Amino acid sequence: MTPSIRWLAGAVGGHRRAFVSTLVANLLAQLAALGAAVTGAWLVGRVIAGRITPIDVAGAVLGGLVVVAALAAWWETYVAHDLAYLVLARLRGQVFDAVARIAPARLLGRRSGDLSAAVLSDIETLEWLFAHTLAQLITAGTVLTVGSVAAAMIHPLLLTVSLPLAACVLTVPLWLRKTSRRQGDELRAATAELTSDVVDTVQGVRELTAFRALERRRRLLALKTRRLARAQAANAARGGLEAAVTDLLIAVAAAGTLLLVATVIRTPADAPVAMVLAASSLGPAAQVALLLKEYGTLRAAADRVHTLVTTPANVPPPREVEEVSAGPDVVFEDVRFRYADDGPEVLRGVSFRVPYGKTVALVGASGAGKSTCVSLLLRFWDPDGGRILVGGVPLPRISGLHRHVTVVPQDVHLFAGTVEENVRLGAPDADAASALRTAQLTIDPELPVGERGVTLSGGQRARVAIARALATEAPVLVLDEAVANLDTDNEARLAEALQEAAAGRATLVIAHRLSTIRRADHIVLLEEGRVAAEGSYPELAERLSHLFARRPS
Repeated sequence: MTPSIRWLAGAVGGHRRAFVSTLVANLLAQLAALGAAVTGAWLVGRVIAGRITPIDVAGAVLGGLVVVAALAAWWETYVAHDLAYLVLARLRGQVFDAVARIAPARLLGRRSGDLSAAVLSDIETLEWLFAHTLAQLITAGTVLTVGSVAAAMIHPLLLTVSLPLAACVLTVPLWLRKTSRRQGDELRAATAELTSDVVDTVQGVRELTAFRALERRRRLLALKTRRLARAQAANAARGGLEAAVTDLLIAVAAAGTLLLVATVIRTPADAPVAMVLAASSLGPAAQVALLLKEYGTLRAAADRVHTLVTTPANVPPPREVEEVSAGPDVVFEDVRFRYADDGPEVLRGVSFRVPYGKTVALVGASGAGKSTCVSLLLRFWDPDGGRILVGGVPLPRISGLHRHVTVVPQDVHLFAGTVEENVRLGAPDADAASALRTAQLTIDPELPVGERGVTLSGGQRARVAIARALATEAPVLVLDEAVANLDTDNEARLAEALQEAAAGRATLVIAHRLSTIRRADHIVLLEEGRVAAEGSYPELAERLSHLFARRPS
């Protein structure tokens, strides 16, 4: 059993009552079915032998056992799936928490479709483990033991055929376990890859249309679909082979048992019962083999979910929590950082201050380290050296950092819903209309917003994002190219509104427009990961003019 399967089996621990109910129901159903079969065989044997028996009593017992088996089977189906969905809901919560904990650093290079497959497809696959495997394996072992003991009481030789062949049936999944694991990995990988490509296609359909690439994309999806179909066919073929071998072994066991009963059971009345009891060891074995047939797919899904859930956070949670003072400044002190241990140093001793109530513009050429400063301020990573303080408190000691720092990113993400719901994302009780007015956006707050804001223009999306940030009333505001999608007139009006809002905030602006930079109280110029100069616009006008010589103002 792999670590991921052991971890998933342990997930049942939080639902012991449901698991015990599932186990009891399944055990009762299987034992009642075995009892009904034995009782029916006993009655047949008595009829064959011509003996007079209390048929009414035996019939009542048989009928009662059939009713118990039917009710227990229904109960087992209900409680087993109830257990499965309880555990799956818990696992989905753990996956969501994991994504929130490790984003964005440990999600770099992972496609959204791949994560979707882990959250949806892989977890749905695990339903088989909780609803149809764990309790059933325990029950199968119990029924196998009970049936074997009862058969041995009639005649020990009955076990010489059934038990060896039952053991062979149990080992059938092991014969092709390496193939099963490989096919499971291929199947899950093909599913994730196709899901990722479909998500990319849907999200980029406008670009694909504009560049006449839809047909090429369709061919790519067809190729990936065929790959998935081949993986599914190979997995099904292997499963079919296992099922055929299992059926063959059961048939051989049945024939051997029949021959043995005919030769060693001298009493005709006992022969039907002996047959049923001998076969009772094969039924549970076949059930276990059936359950283990999809072990490869189950293990692959479990590995993916387990890997995601157990991925450690990129930054440790806050310790020795301190309170952030009112009216906080933001301070970078000799901050050094590299994204990989063997990678280049992106920030090389960066130091600057963003005073409360002031606006500081962070400028520099592409790759100078501006976005890295924002990522570190949001604590997506921790610096390798130096420290960042908000209100005099180092970031690792601030609990709920995003209550104090909010950001308007360049790449705005809006959720399907209304404008108001998007504005209130971080502040459910905020006055959305007021925030929209401050963001210079005249729009109905109840206006529906399509997925990723496709029903709004780029400028409208930017201003909704600004309104969303302002609604949180966080004392530190970061604007990362927030006005890049606005024309000059709208930018000027919004800048005036933001200037008023900045009076009660420490505002850090990343901009590539001179018109935006001119309005800042202070400017920090980054070059190759260092602070090359800082001061007011008049003091840095010459250097900024050189930097922006080839850029539109």
